[in-house]
Amino acid sequence: MRKIIIPILLALICISFVAAETTIIFNEQPNEIYNLGETINLPVTIKTTSDIYGLFELNLLCGGSEISFYKNGVSLATGEEKRMETSLVLMKDLILTSKGKCKIKAILGEDYQLTEEFKISDSLTIELSSEQTDFNPEEKAIFEGYATKENGKQVNGFIELSLVQNNSENKTYLETINKGYFLVSLDLEKNIKAGPYLINLNAYEQDLLGGKTNTGYLNKNIYVKQIPTSLEIILENPEVDPGTNAQIRAILHDQTGEKIPDTTAVLTIKNSNDKIREQVTIATDELFEFPIKYNEPVSEFKIHGISNKLEADVKFKILEKEDISVELINRTITISNKGNVEYCNKTVLVKIGNESLNIDVCLGVDKEQKYFLTAPDGEYQVEVISDGGTEINEKISLTGKVIDIREARSKVGNIKYYFAWIFIIAILGFVTFIIFKKGYNKKVLAYLPSFKNKKKDDEVLVPLKEKSLVKSKNKAELSLSIKGDKQNVSVIGLKIKNLNKIQSQKTNAEETLQKIVETVEEYKAATYENQSDIFFILAPTKTRTFKNESVALKIAEKIKLILDEYNKLAKQKIEFGISLNYGTMIVKSEKSALKFMSLGTLMTVAKKLASLSNSEILLGEPMNTKLGREVKSEKKSENNIEFYELQEIKHTEDHKKFLKSFLERLEK
Repeated sequence: MRKIIIPILLALICISFVAAETTIIFNEQPNEIYNLGETINLPVTIKTTSDIYGLFELNLLCGGSEISFYKNGVSLATGEEKRMETSLVLMKDLILTSKGKCKIKAILGEDYQLTEEFKISDSLTIELSSEQTDFNPEEKAIFEGYATKENGKQVNGFIELSLVQNNSENKTYLETINKGYFLVSLDLEKNIKAGPYLINLNAYEQDLLGGKTNTGYLNKNIYVKQIPTSLEIILENPEVDPGTNAQIRAILHDQTGEKIPDTTAVLTIKNSNDKIREQVTIATDELFEFPIKYNEPVSEFKIHGISNKLEADVKFKILEKEDISVELINRTITISNKGNVEYCNKTVLVKIGNESLNIDVCLGVDKEQKYFLTAPDGEYQVEVISDGGTEINEKISLTGKVIDIREARSKVGNIKYYFAWIFIIAILGFVTFIIFKKGYNKKVLAYLPSFKNKKKDDEVLVPLKEKSLVKSKNKAELSLSIKGDKQNVSVIGLKIKNLNKIQSQKTNAEETLQKIVETVEEYKAATYENQSDIFFILAPTKTRTFKNESVALKIAEKIKLILDEYNKLAKQKIEFGISLNYGTMIVKSEKSALKFMSLGTLMTVAKKLASLSNSEILLGEPMNTKLGREVKSEKKSENNIEFYELQEIKHTEDHKKFLKSFLERLEK
């Protein structure tokens, strides 16, 4: 028995020793990265030094999970080897959620072998080759690029493009990806809303059953511009009472009817005779008030607006207004027509004490009539009542025999008539007497020019708005629509803040302003006058150079020097502001004047800065950038306007010499 057991044990030990000599060899290691849908080829060779009969198995190990994907029986005699061509197709249904870092484990009996680590990925990378980000309505927006797998291989699949604004998806477009390349064409609508949009790109591949495998995403921000499509002139009060203001707004609309900010419009207001009453450049959506005189006749005014080559027209009516004013001075009642139509067939009630009297009134526009009140000597409570209610209620002293009202027109007219003739006769008699007296001829003639001076004084009373402030040899005129050259210009703005006070007094202010104009026009600047604002435009078409910024700075400094010198000596100072701005205009040089149309906010900003200035020079941001190192300035902000206050001009030697000679001439 012992002789049988010992050989059996030796045989078992030998079998165990031989089994330990089984070798599993991976003839090819996996690549570093695989995407879903790809195949991992795994040729395996099995060698043994003993007989093998068992099950060969391949498992996928990923993140702690193990999936068996290959099983096959193996039968080998001692010393034999076998090569097996195995593979793994990375299908979703097979590998389920297995992704990331993985290995493949080969198992035969108690022996196993692991491959090197590799990665399973389902991600794609999208790269756009088109860089355009701003688009206009009705424009074809094209997005092209390439999609690649994480392992660098080309994608063959599909790409979806969706247009999103405010988390709301507008449209989705689907195109194919062929050998990694894709192109999506997006037709923007005519009335697409302006603003920022998000472009979502979603690339993916599909398996044979239509399920998505590899996917990739990319977001891109684009902006749809506001395009001016219509100009609207809005009247807050289409029917305007005399003595009030017509309130006007110009609104520029984009493709969806939204307002376009930071633009300007030129408004031209004409009366019923087609005569221009006002022309002004205003910021869009800004309220402009046009004053209507108290005696403006009943008529229809027209407003023509233009902005960004778009035009609009609107009309408003001047209503009929019957109105009178009543004054009581001493014993005289003065009734004046302050309306814009005849005030007739009306009655004014006058109460003197307990007595009531009526005055039948019929007055033309701007006409007045006076009435005398009489009553037995004493104090009376006098009340005057018109259609508008009680006009006067006060106590006055009256004299006379009875309570009565008399029209004062004829009597006063006769008195004035007699006094006028008496005065004329007295003057003629005095002049005749002096002429015939020997030795007084020259003295008489010396006194006579005072009449001429008086006439000149009367001429000063011409309404200020009807007279030009200065005379220009090189005029600039604002044009609503011209065909000319688009040029970058420099603009100097001069604001005379107390113009009415200066013109109402005898001063040399106007001569000083004229001197400024003549000095500036030596530099080929064109002069544009708008009420109390004077603008000097340096346009390349006139100056024959595109670099006018330094000259504009020199002119602004000259203007300030002239006005400062004047204010040192004058009793009535000139309150002024100076601005410098740089921007674009459409200009056309004609014999009579330089025609121009301002683009953007060039003139508006120049005007506002001149108003903000208190005798200093303020620079718009474009001009400050252009002057660069020539000036030292301080950034400021007021009324939502950012600007720069000139602190110092870094003069060159030539500039210093020029200023020195200029100051010497001013002193002379």
